[in-house]
Amino acid sequence: MVFGLCGYFWRRLPSSLHHLLAPLGCLVAAGGYACVALVLHSGGRGGLTLQAALIVTGAALALGFSPLVTHALVRVPLAQAGDASGLLTTTIQLGQAVGVAAFGSLFLTLDSAPGPVVSGHALAVTFGWLAAAMLLGVLAGVSLARTVAARAPAA
Repeated sequence: MVFGLCGYFWRRLPSSLHHLLAPLGCLVAAGGYACVALVLHSGGRGGLTLQAALIVTGAALALGFSPLVTHALVRVPLAQAGDASGLLTTTIQLGQAVGVAAFGSLFLTLDSAPGPVVSGHALAVTFGWLAAAMLLGVLAGVSLARTVAARAPAA
């Protein structure tokens, strides 16, 4: 739901903020992933803190990626919209498959012994690496934001 709302209402934000949404979303998501990792690493069994961290992470991912996807397709001519949408969707799905394979392999490697303590540790380490990957996304997003800001027409 948040993904759709962010994609629909991103134009209502001042255009000077559009290029900052992706890095900001990635930064907040990295913090959410790190919070989940800390909760699980400290032996937490969930609770309100874990649920809040997961909700914040999901909302941050929507904030960062929904306007990015919308912005990528907004200037595509109608005759090419189907091809552009299909290419973008295929690229996103490929990225998701690679992410699931990489982080799933990490989790399954760490979770080789039975027991909830090992699984909690494996999840904590996996979420820690997800946070690190999101920080790389922040660096890429800042680079993209600078490019967009430099090419934006002066107001």
